[in-house]
Amino acid sequence: MADSTCVQWPKVILFGDSLTQQSFSDDGCWGSLLADKLQRKCDVINRGFSGYNSRWNKLILPQLVSKETAQDVVVVTIFLGANDSVISDLNPRQHVPLEEYRQNITDMVAYLKSVGVVREKVIIIGPPPVDEDAWTEEMQRQGKIMSKTLEETAKYAHACQEASTEMGIDYVDLYNSMIKTVPEVETCTAFLSDGLHLSRKGSKFLFSLLWPVIDKKTSQLPQIFPRWDEVDYVNPETCFPAASSPNSYDANCV
Repeated sequence: MADSTCVQWPKVILFGDSLTQQSFSDDGCWGSLLADKLQRKCDVINRGFSGYNSRWNKLILPQLVSKETAQDVVVVTIFLGANDSVISDLNPRQHVPLEEYRQNITDMVAYLKSVGVVREKVIIIGPPPVDEDAWTEEMQRQGKIMSKTLEETAKYAHACQEASTEMGIDYVDLYNSMIKTVPEVETCTAFLSDGLHLSRKGSKFLFSLLWPVIDKKTSQLPQIFPRWDEVDYVNPETCFPAASSPNSYDANCV
């Protein structure tokens, strides 16, 4: 059967580092919450890469989104900065200088636009705060050097916001939103599972900020296939024209 009979689901692509890679986990559940909200409307695709920074993500983006695959994309989130903002002397592998980070964000948006993902479909999420005490404890447990500070993270969150504003891109200010909800700016323990990665509460908090933005971009999309109680049970083929032939099922359709 011709591929044209396959129903192509609109795609929401989540692109980033471990904060995205873990977005379908028990704690980092913001991606699965989006998928639940978008049932029968969009496929939510996780393209998170643990430990990656904006330099590396910029290099792999063309391998993930092309002119052909971009045709069905309705939203792309870019969620980077947690690794870029580590201290250079302590973690040169992951560190990306502030201005390069900002330029990388700009370049990734420009690339997406070049393949047909217009800026209205892009959402940039700034890095969250770090709980220095909790992350120090986690690094000690792993036998690694603590290389993150709240002060440096704030600089990258601000640069991310500035770049988004200059490009006219929707921005989710996770850093300041979290800081404003806790009594002491030095800690966001409840939002973070280990001082860096999102806890279940932190993931739900991110979802509460992100969903209204995504909802505006997807609310007009129809539900794919009719509701069960809308199907003509006497002549169901009238509701599914592509299935009118007994041999029309295509096992390659998903």
